[in-house]
Order: sequence, then structure tokens, then C-alpha cells
Amino acid sequence: MGKLFELISDDALKKLDEYYTECHVCEKTNVDLYPYQGQVTLENGKIDDDIYAACHECLQSKPMMHTCSFLYEEIIEKYVRSLTLSDTRTAELKMILIEQYNRTPDIPFFMQKPDMPLCCENITEFTGYPQNNDDLYNISENYRYWEEGVKEKSKYHDFKTYGSPENLREIAAFQCLHCGEKYFTFQFS
Repeated sequence: MGKLFELISDDALKKLDEYYTECHVCEKTNVDLYPYQGQVTLENGKIDDDIYAACHECLQSKPMMHTCSFLYEEIIEKYVRSLTLSDTRTAELKMILIEQYNRTPDIPFFMQKPDMPLCCENITEFTGYPQNNDDLYNISENYRYWEEGVKEKSKYHDFKTYGSPENLREIAAFQCLHCGEKYFTFQFS
């Protein structure tokens, strides 16, 4: 997950930590918590589906799964099928990406459904939201647009001409850790 945990603003962590005081998986207190709506399989085999905040250690080590993970699994399936891979490698890569997704907190927050870009057989790294209109213009003009796959940008993504979105957090920026390609998503409210 690289810089992901560093990108979460202190304010966001404070708000989460004010609302939740312990990890919903291991019940530790006094640890940074990350938003994660999902479930964990307990050691006795039972499922606890009341998970809304998890610590870094649990995200990396516990058998967790996002609520409605099938939505992003469909995107993963479409992506791996678009690659020229053997059937065995396609199935293997799909499982690796699903595991990677289920170890990622709900950051960025997607208004419509999870849709992190995929590149070089990996989930790209979330690099942040535009902080101002100059950032927004740079991202929308120079990054590839992703919407359940690489898509042609709509003319309405020319934010200089058509105006900025209601909230800059509707735009999320990503970068491939392998080739350096940059992507953005736009999920309006």
C-alpha cells in the first residue's frame, strides 16, 4: 500500500479515532484506525460482519473482505481478461488482486462504487485528491481517465471550460508503482 497510509490527513484520522476508539478486528486501542466496511473470518470460522474501522496490522494480516467486494471483483475480472495471459495466470492474478483489494482500506471514498485503476498487473497507488483548481486542471489534463477501465475523457472533464466538480474529493489521483502511469477517477455525488 506504500504511501497510502501517509496520505490520509491527520484530520480524517482524528475524526475516525474520535468516533471509533478501537480496531473492530483486534479490539486494540491507541492505534491509528482506517475506514474499512467489511467482514473478518474469526479463528473459530465464524464471520464478524460488523467491521467499520481496522488498524494497519489487521488490514495486513487478517482474513478480511470488503462489503460488496463483488463490485470491484467484476472490474478485476474485466481487467485480467483484457490481458494476454494463460488461463492459469489469469486465475492466479485475479486472486492476487482480490486479496490485495481486501487488504486496502476504504480510501479514497468512492461515491458510486470502488474503482481503483489497475495497471501492470497491479492495483495502482492512491496519491491523493486535488487540493485546488490548479491541481484539478493538471490531473484532468495530464492523467489517464479510469472508469472501470481506461476510458476516453468526456468533454465535461475539461474543468477549465465546464467548471470544477462540487467537491474536489470527487476526483481521485493514482499512480502505477511499476511504470509510473498516472490515472484519475471522477465519481460525482
